[in-house]
Amino acid sequence: MAQNSALSRQTVFIATCLIIGLIMAYRGYIYFGAGPGEGVLKLLGVLHFVGIIGIFVMAGGGRHGFWLLSAVNIAAVALFIFVIEDAWLRNTLLHIIFSAAFLSHLPYLNVPRSVELMRRKLLGKIGDAAMGLLNIPWLVGLIAKIPPLDAFINRIVINRIVNQVRNRPHVFSTKTPYTSWSSLTDTRWSARHLEASPIDQTTLPAFEKLRPLFARTEDTQRMCPKSTCLFPSFAQYLTDGFIRTATDETSPDRLKMNTSNHNIDLCPLYGRTEAQTHALRVHNPGPAERGKLKSQIENGEEFAPFLFDGDAIKPEFALLDKPLGLENLDKAIANGTPEVAKSVHEKRGRLFAFGGDRANSVPQTAMINTLLLREHNRLAGEIGERNPGWEDEQVFETARNIVIVQFIKVVVEDYINHIAPSEFRIKADPKAAWHAKWNRTNWITTEFSLLYRWHALIPDEITWGGTTHQTNRSYFMNNQPLIQTGLAQAFEDMSAQKAGELGPRNTTEALLNVEEASVAQGRFCELRPFSDYLEYMRRLPIEKMSDISSDPEVAGLLQEAYGDVETVDFFVGIFCEDRVKNAPLPSMILSFVALDAFSQALTNPLLSEHVFKPPTDPEADHPTFSRYGWEQIAACGSLRDLVARNVANPGSLGFIGMTQQGWQRE
Repeated sequence: MAQNSALSRQTVFIATCLIIGLIMAYRGYIYFGAGPGEGVLKLLGVLHFVGIIGIFVMAGGGRHGFWLLSAVNIAAVALFIFVIEDAWLRNTLLHIIFSAAFLSHLPYLNVPRSVELMRRKLLGKIGDAAMGLLNIPWLVGLIAKIPPLDAFINRIVINRIVNQVRNRPHVFSTKTPYTSWSSLTDTRWSARHLEASPIDQTTLPAFEKLRPLFARTEDTQRMCPKSTCLFPSFAQYLTDGFIRTATDETSPDRLKMNTSNHNIDLCPLYGRTEAQTHALRVHNPGPAERGKLKSQIENGEEFAPFLFDGDAIKPEFALLDKPLGLENLDKAIANGTPEVAKSVHEKRGRLFAFGGDRANSVPQTAMINTLLLREHNRLAGEIGERNPGWEDEQVFETARNIVIVQFIKVVVEDYINHIAPSEFRIKADPKAAWHAKWNRTNWITTEFSLLYRWHALIPDEITWGGTTHQTNRSYFMNNQPLIQTGLAQAFEDMSAQKAGELGPRNTTEALLNVEEASVAQGRFCELRPFSDYLEYMRRLPIEKMSDISSDPEVAGLLQEAYGDVETVDFFVGIFCEDRVKNAPLPSMILSFVALDAFSQALTNPLLSEHVFKPPTDPEADHPTFSRYGWEQIAACGSLRDLVARNVANPGSLGFIGMTQQGWQRE
């Protein structure tokens, strides 16, 4: 049926070209043969012959032939109306019909590569110029003072970012190299932006040849000129919640699979499943404990309960996903020296009962999960007090709704605004997604899981409460720095230290094996080369390694390893690109992070039009968040806002932010 339809369409198209071409040839001959003194008619004859050229180009499949024909027809209409003063319903109408007849065929015509590249270059310059206006402080300030204009610009910026690539649903997944019903519906497999690579992955250079692109050339780590350690801390926590590559080592396809719910649902706090959520909640609560998560007081502050009781996980937490890396602690306790075994046993004993298996990985992720736990319990207490007739379940679910939406606001208004190079502050406006064509069901891609491997951001040492810790193996799964320092000081400390710089040749020796594993995962998933993703994002093509990195040494290492710019691995290419001016990330990573942040965050069910929109009666309670919850959401836009609500002395709170104090635009 599809073949017959295409054949019929092609037949009609060729017939249209033939008929209009013959009409224009006849008319051109008549006009061009006009007598002396009829220069305008001769010009019309020439235009008709040029129009025939446009029809020939279209017949060959070139879309630019349509634009040539249309330009001819516009010029002819102008001559008839303004020079010859012809009546509207005679020759002018005929030329309009000449172009209109091809409109239905336009989507099936191709754009020449040269024209497409010219268009990309032109649109890129126009877009950059327009975005450049949003770096003018006085103009940005003026826009902010006019709410309707601010909201309008905000939606334009968001849509421009998201529409860099085609919208979901994705055509391909890692399940099969072709499209099938299961590949379009089985979300245990990661989606993919592009189909599998045709390159034989075994022909790509071994990691030993790529090692110099990641390893430091000196012992000193390059530091990021913009970001504090709070930035990678939040990034890790955010992505651990929904970029969840499967961890079952017995599965041969685990690197293509995931255990994600594909939404920002705060599963590190609430758990992935309903049973896990139930295990984390207070059971049989009194009136003041309705809707709360289990917690304990340690060193005078609220934390999650500890996971272990002696040498065993507490039975009440048996359903939780075990912390990743727990087996390494168990082995160290069983096989280490008495001194090592004792130290690791104490470390294991301080692991928290969290909903996520990665939330205990480093004290920074435990820090953010602890903040959100306190915020949930604070909100539950306030909501329960304001609604004495509500059951435990309604208090809990309402508090959870509020915390998730507040977190999404922080993602956009704190995290993304830190990443963005623009002076304009993007707002988490759900209206931008309500009727957008990109508002589709979320599905995390395998590309997204790889581009978030930001190991170079991790400093070699981090200070907690005046004590400096080396970020080596002993630092991982160690919550003692957080417990000893306390939440307020912990956030201040992360905000006072610089993050490392993301880019080539800045990964510490201890993490090079992780970079190697990331390259291997990209090849196992048969990701297409870096150059194909530039084409996918409608960027200008690269011709040499210096188009990837302006650093001659990095470009030279790429050339030595690959030889051909068209074969550079996706993972290698994105981390070898130059850092974007006034941003902490390289170019393609920045684009992917921004487009996925908006297209995955603003499509959250809690932000959908009929769920998020407040009731028309200002006195009515919000059915999703409660009136109090709605007010709390409106007042939250940063991590600092949340910290201030959940520490003992918010008035004495120091600087908390992802952007370094005193940072100046480049």
